[in-house]
Amino acid sequence: MKNNQFLIIVLLSIGCAFNSFAQNDLKFEINKVLPFISIQENKLDKINTLTDLDKRYPTSWVKEYISVEISAYKNGTQTKASGISDVLNQEQKELIRLADRSSDIAVSVMYLPENSLKNNTVKQYDFKVTIMPDKNAIYSEGAEQLIQYLQKNSIVNIEAGSFTGYDLTAIKFTITEQGHITDIQVAMPSKDTKIDEMLVTAISKMPSWKPAEFSNGLKVKQNFVLTIGNMENCMVNLLNIRPIE
Repeated sequence: MKNNQFLIIVLLSIGCAFNSFAQNDLKFEINKVLPFISIQENKLDKINTLTDLDKRYPTSWVKEYISVEISAYKNGTQTKASGISDVLNQEQKELIRLADRSSDIAVSVMYLPENSLKNNTVKQYDFKVTIMPDKNAIYSEGAEQLIQYLQKNSIVNIEAGSFTGYDLTAIKFTITEQGHITDIQVAMPSKDTKIDEMLVTAISKMPSWKPAEFSNGLKVKQNFVLTIGNMENCMVNLLNIRPIE
């Protein structure tokens, strides 16, 4: 039975690109979005186990491994490497290290589950890992200038009292390989649609960014979210946000 990566919540995530800033007690952040399972490029050569690929990998489910297949594109060609343990062999580790940065690493595990059933049947657990670039997309004019831009073009125009208690709004956007801003969406609407519309307009008119980039010079899209309000709102977890390092 195939695992569906635990029911992926597709309000994908982003870590706080900058620390929390406040204007008239109104806090706002820019965060980068992470895929459900991801790994930084500079950690690929340190992968030794399935748990290194995915910290949430359920080792406790497994009584006995039948096969562990790693599949990835290498130089544009799909390549596979198999083993029989959650500890990866040299061929599997080499494939992960040399995998094309533009595609995901797929893992398929065939195993006998850890249970007390008399007739234990083979199960299948699949997941994919997205490789993240070490160079994140950045605002061309600098982090401080980005905060100033947001303050001037949106935050100062939000009336005091618009966000109270656990109120929060989140606007998602993408920085393309060329550094352009696209796919602007209201991921979590506020109580006032006019505020959300103003935020969307402000983001759409931002100057270009420097795109995210892998060590080999490959530039890739990267997703971000602007959050305004109380970050203790329980819905923040759905955004899967992480700090930009």
